[in-house]
Amino acid sequence: MKELTGIPSIDKPWLKYYDEKSLNLEVPDMSIYQMVELYTKNYLDDIALELRISSNNFSHGNTITYKKYLELMKNFAKSLKSIGVKNNEIISTILPNIPESRVSIYGSSIVGATPYSYAPFFSPDKLNKILDENDIKNMFIFLPFYEKFKDVILSHKLENVIFLDGLESLPSLISSYYRIKNNIKIPNKENYISYSEFINYGKKIKSNIESYYEKDHVALIVGTSGTTGVPKGVCLTDYNLNASALEHISIGLFKEKDVFLDVLLQSIAYGAAAMHYTTCGGLKSILIPELVSDKLPYLLMKTKPDHFLGGPVHCLNIYNSEEFKTGKIKPIKNYVSGGASLKKSLEKGLNKVEENFCENGIPTDLFVRQGLGSTENTGGGFYAMPGSYKFGGVGIPLPLVTAGIFEPGTDKELSYNQEGELCITGPTVMKEYLNNDVETKKVLIKHKDGKLWLHMGDLGYIDKDGVFYHKYRLTNMFMRTGFKIHPGKIMEFLDNLEYVKNSGVIGVEDPIEEMVPIAFVSLNNVFKNNEEEIKKEIYRLCRIKLDDPSIPKEIIFLDHLPINMGGKVDLPSLSKIYEENYNSSKLTLKK
Repeated sequence: MKELTGIPSIDKPWLKYYDEKSLNLEVPDMSIYQMVELYTKNYLDDIALELRISSNNFSHGNTITYKKYLELMKNFAKSLKSIGVKNNEIISTILPNIPESRVSIYGSSIVGATPYSYAPFFSPDKLNKILDENDIKNMFIFLPFYEKFKDVILSHKLENVIFLDGLESLPSLISSYYRIKNNIKIPNKENYISYSEFINYGKKIKSNIESYYEKDHVALIVGTSGTTGVPKGVCLTDYNLNASALEHISIGLFKEKDVFLDVLLQSIAYGAAAMHYTTCGGLKSILIPELVSDKLPYLLMKTKPDHFLGGPVHCLNIYNSEEFKTGKIKPIKNYVSGGASLKKSLEKGLNKVEENFCENGIPTDLFVRQGLGSTENTGGGFYAMPGSYKFGGVGIPLPLVTAGIFEPGTDKELSYNQEGELCITGPTVMKEYLNNDVETKKVLIKHKDGKLWLHMGDLGYIDKDGVFYHKYRLTNMFMRTGFKIHPGKIMEFLDNLEYVKNSGVIGVEDPIEEMVPIAFVSLNNVFKNNEEEIKKEIYRLCRIKLDDPSIPKEIIFLDHLPINMGGKVDLPSLSKIYEENYNSSKLTLKK
């Protein structure tokens, strides 16, 4: 047994939770498509994808076998080739969670193109900048999203705009019937074509296309949600995505033919990572292309999945549902919550444990396990592996991730239970931000050990078992009369009050105090009729628990706080709400 140094990244105490197979992984040096082709050869007749929608009451939908799935990827590649798409060319995709979104990523991999998977929740302005900077010639867009992005699309000289309507996965006779019945039409422009027309172009190419691969090739670009500054395009290589898939498959949670309930967009890094490890792992993915937060309890009962990935908003809706309260929803094999830490009260309620609970190496039947990651680390990074769960922790590093806690802004690593900035290194860390060396160099920093570390901007600590406890975001910090204010720390305090459903804290300029914290709070329904008394009580508790500079200058109640695509409270939107609706000097709601 090696001697411990007291430095987490050297000791790696989390490795005790993994078996020998997980500790000796060799990442496939190939494209993401080539990995899929290699890993799926033994279950080509199994179901890979099934699309379900609410209008059909989430009943069984059209299914796609792995054999058909690979065929669709090859057809997509041929069609890309037929319209002149070249190696390393960036194409734009704005798609929901439908089979064609996945096919576009793997089909692009065959020809060596790079999809920039743009989230439909992002603004047209951001899309305009992406099109300007990257000489994009071809775009794939879901028809219902067109109206939102119409002006941007029309202002650029795109060679092809390929439209999908969500019916592509249905048999041709059925899809044609629905298009006619619902009067679904593509706007009439010369460079606008349907997905079926696009696929027909590829039929002219009779022979298979040789699969492209080049070391450090960017297989996918996904956008950050922009909660900590200017949104950026994160470049994920084949190696990044293959490493993420391999480490997820290796830990033994996934079995061939397991059912994975998938509500994630591939324009979110963890959605892309989940796409790859469920595909390579031989799982059956039930795709839900719409937001289902309030429908999730019913959906879990309807589909009976083995695995589900969601966020705090999903957990809250489950906890408040009649299905959970009456015991109709049972724990599944692997329910993971990520994106933001769970409130302690919610974690207690779902898992029926107390704050000092830990598994001590023996897995228990918990309802939810937390995880933590970032877009820059291919989505995942930490997971509360069975046997490693501790209340309030967000898990241990995945097998290929090396983690450490550092003094913010330095490469001085701290010991166990010391609070600092979380940094990680390993094969899942992104290549770079697209066209942004300045921002890349801020987060990818070579330390004195010679390794390139990703500075996550998350503050917290690692305990002696390797469990990470997340506290708040470093990048949201500001100064108030010379004191450092961490909005995340204030939010953590507010979120754990019984009155509070969720909270968001922003910093606003103040003529006397430099910057001051303003807290937006959504109350649990039972307290909404007593806002003034609740506000007084929250202030009383703030004065007891928080340092004076961290006490909010004002607490503003909203029925609902805006949530970004990562499942977190959208702080930029709160800043906009504040600017548009509140008098900056009196802090009173404009009537």
